[in-house]
Amino acid sequence: MKKSFLTVLITVIVFSAVFSNGVLKFAIETEPVGLDPNQVTAFASHRVLENVYDGLLRYDERMQLVPNLAKAFEVKDAYTVIFELRDNVYFHNGTKMTVEDVLYTFERIADPDYGSPAASYYADVESIKALDDKTVEFKLKTPSVNALLDNFAGVNSSIVSKEFVKSGANMQLVTNGTGPFKLAAYSEGNYISLLKNDQYYIEGVPKVEELRFVIIPEEVARVAALRNGDVNISKINEPLSLNQLSSNKFNIYRQPVLSYYLLGINNNVEPLSNPKVRRALSYAVNREQIIQMIAFGEGSVTGIMNPTVEAWAIKPSEFPEYTYNPEKAKELLKEAGYPNGFEFSITVAARYNFDKIAQAMQAQLAAVGITAKLDMVEWGIFIKKWQEIDFDSFVSLNSGSVNPDKQLYRTFHSAGSTNKFNYSNEKVDELLQKGRTTTDYAERKEIYDEIQEILVEDSPILFLYSPNNLYASQNTVKGFETMSNESLINLRFVSVE
Repeated sequence: MKKSFLTVLITVIVFSAVFSNGVLKFAIETEPVGLDPNQVTAFASHRVLENVYDGLLRYDERMQLVPNLAKAFEVKDAYTVIFELRDNVYFHNGTKMTVEDVLYTFERIADPDYGSPAASYYADVESIKALDDKTVEFKLKTPSVNALLDNFAGVNSSIVSKEFVKSGANMQLVTNGTGPFKLAAYSEGNYISLLKNDQYYIEGVPKVEELRFVIIPEEVARVAALRNGDVNISKINEPLSLNQLSSNKFNIYRQPVLSYYLLGINNNVEPLSNPKVRRALSYAVNREQIIQMIAFGEGSVTGIMNPTVEAWAIKPSEFPEYTYNPEKAKELLKEAGYPNGFEFSITVAARYNFDKIAQAMQAQLAAVGITAKLDMVEWGIFIKKWQEIDFDSFVSLNSGSVNPDKQLYRTFHSAGSTNKFNYSNEKVDELLQKGRTTTDYAERKEIYDEIQEILVEDSPILFLYSPNNLYASQNTVKGFETMSNESLINLRFVSVE
């Protein structure tokens, strides 16, 4: 007999009361906005759905792509990637995942009438076909397979059941994934209860019987709930909140995120058009001091690639330009013909600490004779100036990426979609194109290492720091791993003593 929603909800409550050590209660500030994995864009939805659905690939805690619903994958050449599907994957309603479900998912994503945000990720795909009942091949129009791969790990590329969607189910309200947890109850404004999927393809996973997201918008209330034992883990937004959790009852987790603060520079405006002047700015900025002043120490100096992306990043410590050295800054200014410094403006809006970071840099640059005038504008004007490259420089926060092509091509290629810096370097363009078409990891590593070295030398923008993502848990929580892309996909491996 099919269980009613009420029966499932009562089961959850009884189980939680009797076996509290089988429940992981996670305090979140915002509830989901829709439950269709191929369509939702809300961050809060993604954090829940990545525990209900799975994609062909996923990122591990070291930010390396690993197989997920795909048992293995092979990059045949710059145009082709082949996925071998697992044979033991079941949807939550008990039906087995087949190659038809995978093909249907990507047909659904590509359908312009459906409007998936993931459609643009696969715009360069020429064909998707099944080679047999467990193998799928993606063929591209251009040699850009390296730029494609990380999309298979995103929530918007989660595999859905063809039969379930075709049945007319409202995918924004109900779920039927292959993930480690299945939706059991959703009390709007209160909590979301996910129960263990006993048919999950990894034996012994998940580690808890129930994952309950408790919706608590106010930080002070989340911290209180953690202190009172009402939740096991909580997201922390304000570093000062950690002062209430300093006892040995709690674990604190810090993880620099992929997003990064930067000083964007118009490379066509003199004297900022001179690479020596831009490098002088880099030496004159004390990044560690900014982190202490603005983020209360909760951040890390970042470079061209985020240091957490171990497969590709050259750490900032390898480059002297990231270390505060006012004497070197003065030396470079003198070589560039500005021994007494110069004047430029920093366009800034009073959001996301942009104004505070600009003020801190203003004082630091003054120490080497550089006058930075702050151009304070409203948010709408800030966006307009950014779009039209109507600035000397600006302070902003950019999203980062694990994929070096996605991180660098859009920002530093002469024709990059977010290259709002008038930066153009033929060698960098050549290397970026080569990085897209080379499939050997060792060769790609050499290419992206060289790009990072050139970009530090040119300093077309100043990378400042990545803020820390903060969580706190009771010390009975075991196995919680933070990720720089802010994913909570590893909750499947967490247990509660």
